[in-house]
Amino acid sequence: MRYRFTYCLMVLFIFIAAPSFAQQEITIQGKVTDSLDGTGIPGVSVLIKGTGKGTQTDANGNYNIKAPSNATLTFSFISYRRQEIAVNNQTTINVTLASESEVLDQVVVVGYGTQKRSQIVGSVSSVKSEEITKQPVLTAAQGLQGKASGVQINASGQPGSQPQVRIRGVGSVTGNQNPIYVVDGVITDDITNINNSDIESVEVLKDASAQAIYGSRAGNGVILVTTKSGKTGKMTVNVNSYAGFRSMTNGVDMSDGRSHAIYTNEAITNTNRLTGQNDPVIFDPNNLPTQTTDWMDAITRQGLVQNYDVSVSGGTEKTTYYFSGGYFGDQGILKGAKYDRVTARLNNEYKIAPYLSVGHNLTVTYNKNENKPTSAFSSAYRMAPSAPVRNADGSYGYLSALNVGNPVAAIDYTNDFSNSTRLQGNAYVNVRPIEGLTLRGDFNFDKTDGGGKIYVPVYSVFSAQQNNRSSLNVINQSRFYYIMNLQATYSKTFAEKHELNATAGYSFERDRANRSNLRVFDVPNQRNLWYLNQGDPSTLIVVEPKNNTANGGDLIRRVSYFGRMTYTYDNRYNISGSLRRDGSSSFPVNSKWGTFYSIGGSWNIANEHFMENQNLFDYLRLRVGYGQVGNDISIANNNLAVLQGVAQTGYYGFGYPNFPISLGQTYNKSRDALASWETTKGIDAGLEFGLLDSRLSGSFGYYNKLTEAYIPIRLPALAGDEDNTLYSQAAKVRNRGFEAALNWEERKSDDFSYRLGFNVTFNKNIVDEVTGNFQLRGGSLGNGEISTLSKVGEPIGSFWVYETDGFDENGNFRYRDVNGDGQLTESDRVFVGSYQPKTYFGFNAGVNYKQFDLSFDLYGNLGNKIFNGKRAVRFGNENIEQEVFEGRWTPNNTNASHPAPLNSIPRPSTYYIESGNFLRINNITLGYTFDNQKLTFLKDSKLRLFATAQNPFVFTSYSGYTPEIAEAASSNSPQGSIATSGSAINSGIELNVYPIYSTYMFGLNLTF
Repeated sequence: MRYRFTYCLMVLFIFIAAPSFAQQEITIQGKVTDSLDGTGIPGVSVLIKGTGKGTQTDANGNYNIKAPSNATLTFSFISYRRQEIAVNNQTTINVTLASESEVLDQVVVVGYGTQKRSQIVGSVSSVKSEEITKQPVLTAAQGLQGKASGVQINASGQPGSQPQVRIRGVGSVTGNQNPIYVVDGVITDDITNINNSDIESVEVLKDASAQAIYGSRAGNGVILVTTKSGKTGKMTVNVNSYAGFRSMTNGVDMSDGRSHAIYTNEAITNTNRLTGQNDPVIFDPNNLPTQTTDWMDAITRQGLVQNYDVSVSGGTEKTTYYFSGGYFGDQGILKGAKYDRVTARLNNEYKIAPYLSVGHNLTVTYNKNENKPTSAFSSAYRMAPSAPVRNADGSYGYLSALNVGNPVAAIDYTNDFSNSTRLQGNAYVNVRPIEGLTLRGDFNFDKTDGGGKIYVPVYSVFSAQQNNRSSLNVINQSRFYYIMNLQATYSKTFAEKHELNATAGYSFERDRANRSNLRVFDVPNQRNLWYLNQGDPSTLIVVEPKNNTANGGDLIRRVSYFGRMTYTYDNRYNISGSLRRDGSSSFPVNSKWGTFYSIGGSWNIANEHFMENQNLFDYLRLRVGYGQVGNDISIANNNLAVLQGVAQTGYYGFGYPNFPISLGQTYNKSRDALASWETTKGIDAGLEFGLLDSRLSGSFGYYNKLTEAYIPIRLPALAGDEDNTLYSQAAKVRNRGFEAALNWEERKSDDFSYRLGFNVTFNKNIVDEVTGNFQLRGGSLGNGEISTLSKVGEPIGSFWVYETDGFDENGNFRYRDVNGDGQLTESDRVFVGSYQPKTYFGFNAGVNYKQFDLSFDLYGNLGNKIFNGKRAVRFGNENIEQEVFEGRWTPNNTNASHPAPLNSIPRPSTYYIESGNFLRINNITLGYTFDNQKLTFLKDSKLRLFATAQNPFVFTSYSGYTPEIAEAASSNSPQGSIATSGSAINSGIELNVYPIYSTYMFGLNLTF
């Protein structure tokens, strides 16, 4: 009996101890590589399933971890497909991760959450962070150029400026057309404060199905920016740096001193004959000038760009961290201009309990800008080449008969400095009380404080360029914006085939801005004395321009309720709907609330049973959606619903002399009492596919959207409005088109892989309807002439000009009498296209061979026109291009391509219309990654050196400085409602453009 008892104890001990022996820890090592190019992937999270313990791969993709011999390891990294591998006593486990771009299980950031790509019913384009960081650009928005279909980007060369972004055409006529950016939950219209190296991913929401969750803010599109966060494992340090120089890409060959003198004399003679005047010529025909000043060379330089940033990240199962600091400096090609930015970021998350986590994403930015007048480019174009930059006595040169100032003097006498400090971020808490349910609360904020000084000294170059009294402007501005969100997300799979994901939330926003602009005169020309109290106190004034934007403030409040529900059946059929109810203080009481919505569905065709035996498609998905979104930014900026501008009208004696005389007041600005949201309704359909083992992937899409836009309507003088203009929702603008994107990726061997990508967008913009057949003029040339007209049946901002028909016997333009009434009137103007391209496209390619990598991408557009305003604005005696001089009409050259010289304001005509087609090589990068096995000091590190050429070549027939011309803002003129700058009505007119430059640089990426 005793032996039997002992035997039972031994058996029991064996059963109890066996798991312990089986779970003995062993050391496992290996490498995690990319399935496409075989390179090691740094930062991959390697976790022991069910424990929260783990590590992270080093800079070359290697890892080392201790785990039970029967454990399961989980390998995960953003943009790659998660893998679980059983240890089974293995001491070496090498893993190959497939990019989620190859599968529909990719998790994509969407509004207020994430979704599998297979479940998305809207149009979303994703761009990897490395596609942005390889470019020497200030913002991620500029880095998107040519990377996503449906996205058009025009960048200015001005340091510190943000590019103009248009998603699927222009809908707003005179208001804001830029998309919103959502940075880790913070809604903003400016991301110049974000260090590109801190960005993890960028998603562009292009249709109403994807945008509707943002309601009234999404009318122009949404760009989601997700910054990096720490990952469980050992600390990783990343160092990125580049430096290079910038130079103007395309110049314009101007005439020399002698040619300009001949042209000017001919212009005076021809003008005398035409007008009957008898003005003498400026230059002695027997002693023509021999000096030639290259004015563009005099005001430009070889600019310097540099960027340095370092980040530290890592974490444990309880805490993850990401810290970075960076500096970006840009000395533009315009002499004296300079932009500096310093950034710091701290992203932390703390897991308090299995069901509770808190965290924050914080960034602080300081930027400093030394501004120089961009009008110097226009002056350099027009300035006489016979005038020297400086005379022998050191004074500035000029031509007295030319009303154009010395652009070098303008730069030297400009003292314009600005700076700002910006704190942006959020704090959040996530609670998971039960399986599948996540409750989230977050507080997002954006705080900016800044200002500047503009000092104008006493100076005199000549009568048209002088200042007799010094002045100092001191500008101060601040803004505090915050948004609080409370949301609940529930995700559950029922009976294996039914998947439900629902989000509901509430948000409250407050946006407050204050600004002031004070001016004082007689301040000493000494920088350390540039303060208001150093001037004449009796001259201190508050600067109040007509639009009153220099002083005062804004306060906008919004309240929103939003929700989204997605149902998936058997990973084949998806249906999703969004609903948002927004309230805004920008509108009258009866129209403060608006409802925005979307509904859509998708069909994963490749998962159908009838597709089981085919080997062509890896995935095939059809989607369709419809929705309505809004835009309240342009309404808020124009104060469309606010009565303002109280004017004093004089003194009135009501019951005089028994009652005192009273000062009368009246409202002098009319507002639309029914002002509401600028809404956009649209339908979208698309087909996405991957085939040949996902080597070939792509998508085709169709969209059709209609915007109910605000336009300025001219009022009769008796209405009492200060500018006789009322903004009203009186136009409907349609954008419809097709998109296509194709990508090919292939790994031929361990040493060689390559990729190709192409995207194209065909867009048709048209004014669909205008209440009362109202026609909006625009495109002021600054000389009393306008060049665009927006009317039904034509694109916004269509060029509306006279049609030239050769030259008359004196070399002057003949204009075609279109309507045949024998007179030349506005009825004879014709439409000749607009600046909006009919097609824009991008192409990219990359090759990896051993340690070398080479990539390049192209960008271009077709079907648009440009108005060469530089040539059209002539008041007399300005310089001309050499090609114009050589091709001008003379009695000996009647078969000319340009008219005879003339000093008069020309009519806007087809002569100034040129093709805006261009193809630009956007980026060429060659890199070399060192073999850390051969260089011992690089053990556990990764070092890559690279050289980049940004915008090295532009192929275009346009004769100006650049075919990429940003838009400017609208204002009103006595002639009617005329947009002069900042609206689509004025786009595509080159008057004073900052030329595009090329950048050549060297840099390094170091990870350890």
